[in-house]
Amino acid sequence: MNRPRVLCVSSDRSTRATVTLSLADASVNVVVAQTSAIAVDRLEYESIDAVIIDASTVANVPGLLDAVESRWPGTPAFVHWSDDEQSSVTVLTEVIARAERIETATTPDAEVDSSTAKRRKTSPELAAAVTRRIGTKTDPAFDRLVGTVKRRLADARSPGSIEQAIREEFVADDRFAFAWVGEYDPGEREIVPWLTDAATVEWPMHRTFSIGDGSQPLLERTLRSRELQTVQQLADNQSIVPLGGAAADRQVESVATAPLATGDDLYGVLVVYTHEKLSTAGREAIRSIAETASYALESVAVRGQLGQQQQALRRYERLVETAGDGMYVLDGDGHFTTINDALLEMTGYSREGLLGEHISVLFDGDGVDATMETIDALLETDRSTDTVESVLETKSGGTIPCETQLAVLAHDDEFRGSVGVVRDITDRKRRERTLRQQNERLDAFARIVSHDLRNPLGVSKGYLDLLEETGSFDYLTNVREGLNRMEAIIADVLAIAREGEWAADSEPVDLEKISREAWENVATDDATISIEGSMLLDADRSRMLRLLENLFRNAVEHGTEPPRGRSAKGEEEGDGDPNAHPDERDTEPGSSLTVRVGVLEGDDPDATEREQGQSAQTTQAKHSETSEPERVESRPVGFFVEDNGRGMPAEIRDYAFDSEVTTSSSGLGIGLWVVREVATGHGWTTEATESETGGARFEFVVAETDD
Repeated sequence: MNRPRVLCVSSDRSTRATVTLSLADASVNVVVAQTSAIAVDRLEYESIDAVIIDASTVANVPGLLDAVESRWPGTPAFVHWSDDEQSSVTVLTEVIARAERIETATTPDAEVDSSTAKRRKTSPELAAAVTRRIGTKTDPAFDRLVGTVKRRLADARSPGSIEQAIREEFVADDRFAFAWVGEYDPGEREIVPWLTDAATVEWPMHRTFSIGDGSQPLLERTLRSRELQTVQQLADNQSIVPLGGAAADRQVESVATAPLATGDDLYGVLVVYTHEKLSTAGREAIRSIAETASYALESVAVRGQLGQQQQALRRYERLVETAGDGMYVLDGDGHFTTINDALLEMTGYSREGLLGEHISVLFDGDGVDATMETIDALLETDRSTDTVESVLETKSGGTIPCETQLAVLAHDDEFRGSVGVVRDITDRKRRERTLRQQNERLDAFARIVSHDLRNPLGVSKGYLDLLEETGSFDYLTNVREGLNRMEAIIADVLAIAREGEWAADSEPVDLEKISREAWENVATDDATISIEGSMLLDADRSRMLRLLENLFRNAVEHGTEPPRGRSAKGEEEGDGDPNAHPDERDTEPGSSLTVRVGVLEGDDPDATEREQGQSAQTTQAKHSETSEPERVESRPVGFFVEDNGRGMPAEIRDYAFDSEVTTSSSGLGIGLWVVREVATGHGWTTEATESETGGARFEFVVAETDD
């Protein structure tokens, strides 16, 4: 017959030795385990018929009981609460001695699986005997305390309410002097007491307790071991107990510290002061309350994290929805998962129309490539954001120049997508164009100073040298012409520099009147002007004068010069040019020059079919073979200025308004450039072409025409 095997769990060496010696001749086998972990190992690999736990020396009794019940159901487990070790031994001896007379069903050892340890059947008489003689001793007062605290912690929603429930229930029990809960701050390495109503607490709690410097050994041992620690005689151990002096003054006998922790998370400690020696039942009650408080703190922490996440999400959603710039989120494949209202307003799409679509719906190929290249670069570097310029395409087919700030979304080093903040930079691009135009003007000024002024200045100096050498005053005319040219160039430069805008104050201006006024302001020599028709222009009068003066001066100065590009020999007068007009191309310097100003006309779409209800006879006559061709009415759309001079070569006309273009030694200079700037400032279009006589012709369209 195999003896029943009883597992005795006790961490006290003398108790284990006494039990073993006392049962040496008994008809049962007693195996021992020092800790709960060793007990679990024995239960896992050995045949155990019953478990008796010495609760006064074993930590985590509830955990061991739960393990036995869940993993080895049917195995009796009993807890002995007595503080009297001899009484414990006597009880165990009597129980197990009585079990010698009990016959149990056995299983041959060969049938016991070494890995699973199949259970032998335990005699009901043995279980009954152990239950009668040992049982589970508890303290009803402690049971009530634990139950009350647990009920209050079930409704706790904050660390403060947890602290208040624990402290108030302990203080309400006459056996306890005080209790407090402290939070562990790993960064500062200190315990910080929680006090919800500090004004009612008479203990000196307005302080913290350092951890790691040896000043609080009891607290440090509790945090390190994650087990309940007790001091039964405070009088001899005040220095190791937190608030030891204050506790001694209040007749405290024992102190217990329990960790508040779940898993790997350490929240703090529970410290309890009692007026009497702390019994095993009292220690178990404190341990149970600390365990419940730990789970309550874990729940509060989880709810807090969820609340923070939800709050952050709400803030993010509000930020996205109220942002003035367009915002979107792409998944890893470049499809829209989030779009804010600003982007919808910019593009004209609905949210449903964009969600799930690829980024190419809004950006052209170059924009998509630039976006993807930027995302790849961010993933390969430590930069968090970067900016890319692209063109946003709206639903209606329009385009918006945009600047997109990109950031990648990654989790656990895995790319999850990207975020883009889209800003309309139309105004910035317009300012950049304006600045670029201003820089072009500055460049033109520099060219004028370095070239256009230098040329007439050099010519004038040369003629002065000749005058000094020859004494002939005939050269003064040439000197005067050079100085006049410089004066005209300076006047143009000052007009640009001082007046800035080319169409500041618009007013109705009569073309004929202002043309005659401009002609009087220019030295025209023997040239004549012919004005054919007139129209009212909405123009800045001063700028308009500048435009016409430059055109007239250009015609007078360059209209009778030989075309640029001729050789200095036999063909310099243009005789060998087969395309030259025989009458005008051979005009000699000094011959009569005529400048014509006229009105450009275009079709008037509103002029047709003005008369309604024409008779059938009139209609037939209009379309008969003998009727006159239908006259198309026209309207003024602009004006022109032309001359009968030698004109400009075709290869120069497209660049005639650039300030660097020259057609003679004196150069066109800034004159025609000023003409273009004035016209552009008014919103007019300009074109340099050839007149019917082969001279230069400049056309200005000031109103839209039908193609």
